[in-house]
Amino acid sequence: MNAPTDTLITTTPIEDHLRAWGLRHAPFSPDEKTPAIFPATHHREAHDLLDSTAALRGVMLLTGASGSGKSTLIKNWMRTLEPKRHLPLLITQSSLSASGVLEILLAKLGERPRFKRSASLILLEKHLADIDPVTLVLILDDAQNYPAPALEEIRMLLGTGGRQRSAFALILAGDEYLLGSLRLSVQRALFTRISATAVLAPLIREDIAPYLNWQVSRAGLERDIFEPAAIDLLAEASQGNPRTLNLLAQAAWLAAARRAATTIHPDHVHSALSQVPAANAKSTNP
Repeated sequence: MNAPTDTLITTTPIEDHLRAWGLRHAPFSPDEKTPAIFPATHHREAHDLLDSTAALRGVMLLTGASGSGKSTLIKNWMRTLEPKRHLPLLITQSSLSASGVLEILLAKLGERPRFKRSASLILLEKHLADIDPVTLVLILDDAQNYPAPALEEIRMLLGTGGRQRSAFALILAGDEYLLGSLRLSVQRALFTRISATAVLAPLIREDIAPYLNWQVSRAGLERDIFEPAAIDLLAEASQGNPRTLNLLAQAAWLAAARRAATTIHPDHVHSALSQVPAANAKSTNP
């Protein structure tokens, strides 16, 4: 006797592809269960600077093109911080006003912002004193989008408590134009407090194949799945940008899976190129 239709468990095409390839999850996608960062040289250097900035309560800039891995690096780095020493807070709302910065900072600390700025400042100072010697590490993502008054407010908050050292460590993550914008006179005071800068450059050509193999192994498959010519195409089309590379590689894997192939060939990459706008944009720019 056939089971009722509403009790049948069906699999999606993606699940069928994963099973056919022996994969635990879709390759080239973030894996929240096992977060990790590919050990590229510039990632290791940035990680070390993040550590020292947090320890010394400095101000650091982490810059790079969109898709270079800034947010991924920061989120993974935050997980490595010792809770007895550091309290990391990530703010992603880059359209905040000056008053909004103080309000969201207090809210993330579990405090209720006050109507008057002076009262909110006193509350922040008390909270920082209460958690001492734990260091607050404030991280602003997409920092290039913050209006000048908001960044100036953050600079002034660094002096909360009137101590010689900063009240907290500050990490500003943004695009490759962030450092230049902070050189402007309106942000000069914050610019002079920067103690470290790191740039996430594109993956070099020699790292493309190891990066792809690393992503595949994280998904549960320990074998090379790309033909050398396919890797060459992916490297050229992505220009070493990790996000674009992941999107292209995943689209190429899907193209191969739909054709019941077990290896990714150049024609699969060509199919991916027509689907990923970022790759098309890169190929049309000099």
